[in-house]
Amino acid sequence: MDEERRNHERYDNEQLLLNVARPGIKGFLRLNPKADCVDFSLAGLQFTTKQAMKPGEALVLDLCVYDIELTEIYGEVVTCIQEDGGLWCCGVKFCYEDRRMKRPNIKRSLLQIEDKLRSLNLYPSVTA
Repeated sequence: MDEERRNHERYDNEQLLLNVARPGIKGFLRLNPKADCVDFSLAGLQFTTKQAMKPGEALVLDLCVYDIELTEIYGEVVTCIQEDGGLWCCGVKFCYEDRRMKRPNIKRSLLQIEDKLRSLNLYPSVTA
């Protein structure tokens, strides 16, 4: 994606813990991928995993940065590109239009995560 097209600042930080699952019956039938977050923005995030994902695939994400925890964030895979070493880099957009994403705490918690990551990037030696 071109930098000019981005509406939200992206933040990278190893303090962001991410759990990825597939919704519904697919989540029970398939092994959920282990994922490492590459970067985060209010629009979505990128992560690396050993499992390939398909563009358009629905995901349920849990995010945690220190004391901020957010569960059941609905997203959709936008891109999935294989990198050197066999890992896949997946780009996911948050599905704000989904009725389950309209809970008031979702946007507030995502803003808190963004603020925490911004602070950690500006002041990396300070722990939260």
